[in-house]
Amino acid sequence: MVEKKVLAASERLSVAQEQLDAAIQAHDANRPDIEAMKEVSERLREARLFIDKIQQHIEATAEVVPSMRGCPACGKSIRAQATLCGHCWAKVDPQRA
Repeated sequence: MVEKKVLAASERLSVAQEQLDAAIQAHDANRPDIEAMKEVSERLREARLFIDKIQQHIEATAEVVPSMRGCPACGKSIRAQATLCGHCWAKVDPQRA
């Protein structure tokens, strides 16, 4: 579950990065009033840097949490958070992240 959320956030950040890069390039290519657009360009660059920092934070803090594990009673594959084995019905302690 955590892995899916991290991957989804990373994908959204990648899309935002691409959109910001495109906006920066379009702005740099078409400067009708350089003084008026200078602040906009700077804010776009700051937003891009902020997204990079968020991406680095996600990568640095994301833990790999196993989604499956073996049942201690029968050895069959069960979810890591399971409290009951679906194969042998043994009660098991859920793994904590």
